[in-house]
Amino acid sequence: MTTSAERFRAHMEQASAADPAVAALVVEACRIMDRLDQIDGIVTGKSEWIELMHFRTKTEAGDEITVTLDDCLGEARQQANALRGLLSQLGIGKADLSGKTAEKARDPLDDLAARRAARGGATARPGRAAGGTS
Repeated sequence: MTTSAERFRAHMEQASAADPAVAALVVEACRIMDRLDQIDGIVTGKSEWIELMHFRTKTEAGDEITVTLDDCLGEARQQANALRGLLSQLGIGKADLSGKTAEKARDPLDDLAARRAARGGATARPGRAAGGTS
């Protein structure tokens, strides 16, 4: 069974070969995808790593020390945000579930200014002088 990272790497193979910067971003995105799979295994209890999350030891003086590695969900959120940023840098955005081509996001203030101009009204955006930038 192929992992998300393996499928993503195969999908991005041509772009990675053409641009070393893209290749570096793809490698890091795949690493994050692998980490997210491992964290999911820990959270769901399907991973052998679960045994590594808690252990106890004693010092020579007989003091017991408990080590706990947790906050997996917080780490998963951080890794997901990092992955989201890398995918954005690669130009991979939200899935288009409607079947229509996604339109590039525009600034709503620019749209408003265009509508005002079409009506013959003021065209300057708030905080900007007409015909220039502030």
